[in-house]
Amino acid sequence: MFDAKGRLEGFQKGVGTLMEGMPESIQSLFGFINATQKEGALTVREKELIAIGVSIYTRCEDCIAVHAQKALQAGCTRAEILEAAAMAIIFGGGPSLGATASLLVSALDQFEGEAQGQLQPKSLA
Repeated sequence: MFDAKGRLEGFQKGVGTLMEGMPESIQSLFGFINATQKEGALTVREKELIAIGVSIYTRCEDCIAVHAQKALQAGCTRAEILEAAAMAIIFGGGPSLGATASLLVSALDQFEGEAQGQLQPKSLA
């Protein structure tokens, strides 16, 4: 089983290490990320569903863990998240199906029902 919570914690720790080693670069990157993820022409919910699709298509395990949690925190339902993943499967085929079945489903099982805001990546808040 995919350890989404462990993957998320490892990602947070790694970002912290990078922040210490190259603070200007990482702060600039996260400045862009945070500005882009804010509500704009698209809602945060819509942006998280897009992020789910891209994460599944690229089969990025860290991305799947982060954005499964963030999508749930943004108020997306499991059905909406899985439908966004299905769009990625259209383009990514079998590998994207595998990422959805093994990684995303496991992440949703682990993050559903948690209190909003709990375990949110500090660097991505």
